[in-house]
Amino acid sequence: MVRLIFIFPFILVFFLTIVSKIAFPNQSSMILRCNRIENFEQNDSIAFIFQDNFEKGNHIGWKQPNDWEVSTTEKISGAFSLKHLTQATSGNSSIFHAASSDWNSFDLEWSFKLKNGNWDPSSSNRFWFYLSADTIRTDLISGWAVGVNISGSSDLLELWRIRNGKADSLIVQSDLDWNASTLAAISVKRTVRGVWSLNYQKSGEAKSKHFTGNDPAIFPFKNIGIYFNFTPTRAGQLWVDDILVVQLVSELFIQKLTLINSNTIRLTFNKPINPASIHSGNFKLADENNQNISITQAIPTKGSNNSIDVSFGKAIGFELRLNVSGISDLSGKTMSADTRSFPYSFSPEVGSILINEILFNPFSGGVDFVELVNISEQTIPVNRLKLATRNDTLALKQIYPVTIEKRYLKPGEFLVCTKDPTIVAAQYITCNPASFCAMKSFPTYSDDAGTVVLLNDSLAVLDEFSYSAKMNSPFLADENGVSLERISLKRQTSDRSNWASAAASVGFATPGLPNSQATSETEIQDEITPEPKAFSPNSDGYNDELSISFRFSRPGYIANVRIFDVAGRQVKFLVKNQSLAQEGNWTWDGKSESGQKLNIGVYIILVEVFDQAGNAKAYKKTCTITDRLD
Repeated sequence: MVRLIFIFPFILVFFLTIVSKIAFPNQSSMILRCNRIENFEQNDSIAFIFQDNFEKGNHIGWKQPNDWEVSTTEKISGAFSLKHLTQATSGNSSIFHAASSDWNSFDLEWSFKLKNGNWDPSSSNRFWFYLSADTIRTDLISGWAVGVNISGSSDLLELWRIRNGKADSLIVQSDLDWNASTLAAISVKRTVRGVWSLNYQKSGEAKSKHFTGNDPAIFPFKNIGIYFNFTPTRAGQLWVDDILVVQLVSELFIQKLTLINSNTIRLTFNKPINPASIHSGNFKLADENNQNISITQAIPTKGSNNSIDVSFGKAIGFELRLNVSGISDLSGKTMSADTRSFPYSFSPEVGSILINEILFNPFSGGVDFVELVNISEQTIPVNRLKLATRNDTLALKQIYPVTIEKRYLKPGEFLVCTKDPTIVAAQYITCNPASFCAMKSFPTYSDDAGTVVLLNDSLAVLDEFSYSAKMNSPFLADENGVSLERISLKRQTSDRSNWASAAASVGFATPGLPNSQATSETEIQDEITPEPKAFSPNSDGYNDELSISFRFSRPGYIANVRIFDVAGRQVKFLVKNQSLAQEGNWTWDGKSESGQKLNIGVYIILVEVFDQAGNAKAYKKTCTITDRLD
């Protein structure tokens, strides 16, 4: 029995060869599929899922058959062929047969024989075979067709994608220039991956010709059919025969790659896998800089016979590249080696990215900006983020993508979203221009109050901040151009006490930089430190200025800094009611209020700070001006 099964395919091929040669001599193996067997036994590699050679003498089962007959006149092969009927007027004729809608799930081959009368094709006399048609309305069909002059009048045999009744995209063009009285056997193959091939062999020629193309589109396989556009003198002069649709055994390939988490990839294949072929050595992973990443494990996915979970070590790149080889199907056939590149990023989730700063009342000629920060340990795809606001009923409005470009935000990085980054960079101190992102459209944020909403591409709210101009420091003389900064990333965005006006000491905003009002977790040894203790403002390039550094336990203080001589006389009012970041510094050039150089000697620095709650501190420090040279 086993031996019989083994030799059956060879017996079938031999029988098909004999039958086909009788009907169509001097043909290649491609034409062997155009056979006249109505009852056959399936073998391991193919399944005949549609066949009509019209040898029953009728076209029962075909739709719209009125313009067609099964005829013995000038038949292509056997006793009968499908033939167009003679008509007295120009027109269009079509005939269809139902197909199976699940044909998208496996590789297919269509084959048929086609003959025209003693006339050359033209834009008025053209014909094609619908490999797939989602309807029998020719003005509405979407699918694929192979034939002559589907578009244009080149007379070449071509394969086209059809959309809404019109030729949409040329997939394969052959070199067959269809002339008068041409008889050809035609074969078309399609894989589920969208790889197409078109073969033809003309009557009397010993070899077939082969052409390929790609089209990954998917349409419902509801019908196959024939279309003929004709003039009266050409009507009745088109024949079709030996129509066959064959299901081919698909090769094993990766259907889908899914990044499950930061160290696991799931590969889904088009059919069951041989578990014995799954080894970690069959997988190689690298980043965009060609740095290899270790594969720690490869196992079948629990509960699945056609997927593999591949675990890997730490990866820091944006784009990863996986090479897969050596995996086989249940028949033992090994897949072709495949390489897949994919973004190493994850859909943003709540708590992964936060609103960190907002400028809603810009300087004259300025623009708003919203700064985001990635607080997760994963790379976030920026093109999956959106900014929005809310209307009076709190419904979302003005939902705009941050970008449509491929861009990623690493852990800890800032992203400054604005309509015009060049204006923001010109008006504020920034040393991180790479953090800016120009949005094509930007939500309108009122100068008085509003809501900033951060969304992912599923419109899930990732973070939200309702602001008000009343949240600004009461000590500001002018609120224009002053941003609101987040104080702590650990506290809630909605906590209004977690926001403060950006410090004047940093220019009233910190786009792309750590917030001036952000709290520091490190222990503070000394809040006011003048350096150097002795300085010489003589323009020799060495210790020409005094730097007074400050570092407080929290931001939000207002400072006054005055300089006195040893007699207690005020010689310089260095800082007046300046809002401070948590840390920073002031400089003194050793000159008086009037700009005069002061004498050598000891001077007293008085620093007074207070906050909105009325808490106040005072610090006295000393410095020395030495060897001043006139």
